[in-house]
Amino acid sequence: MDASWNFARKPFRDERPVFAAIGAAVLLSLVLLGANLHLYWKFSRQVEGTRREIAALEERRARAVKSAEQARTALEGYKLSSLAQQSAGLQVIVRERRFSWLALLARLERTLPSDVRLARLTPRFDKADSVELDMAVLGRNQDSVVHAIAALSKDPDFGEVALLSESSPEKGAPEGYSFQIALRYTPESAP
Repeated sequence: MDASWNFARKPFRDERPVFAAIGAAVLLSLVLLGANLHLYWKFSRQVEGTRREIAALEERRARAVKSAEQARTALEGYKLSSLAQQSAGLQVIVRERRFSWLALLARLERTLPSDVRLARLTPRFDKADSVELDMAVLGRNQDSVVHAIAALSKDPDFGEVALLSESSPEKGAPEGYSFQIALRYTPESAP
């Protein structure tokens, strides 16, 4: 038996069902293509939003890392400067402890003239090898000031001798002529 799909009269063939099936398949494929394109477009929008979010989060992370690094650097700098200040303070304490008062007083006793006596002595430890001294000295007469400054200036252990102030019995100093001297003391044993 000859199976033929031709329901028309002879010699014509009826191809309408084939064209209808092809048309339906093309229409169905266009609908599915449209649905796929719609899904792809939706997915692209979602991915683009996610990409923007990821980029924003990456940028935020980079800023946070940079900020943390700057804070860490500042903290390290603060720690170093704090340690430097503490070590400078400790060095001053060590210089104060190593300072020989006996040697200073013996040197002053040998250097100052006999008509001058020491009333007050204040050291300031600022350099490793020398000490700044503020001295209040009492003298018998006005020449005592000149003799004391000349004697201190000649001694190699004392330098930068400067007269800060003086007062006489007429100006209200009952014990004699008082004067204040600032100088730098560098012991012979210092490097």
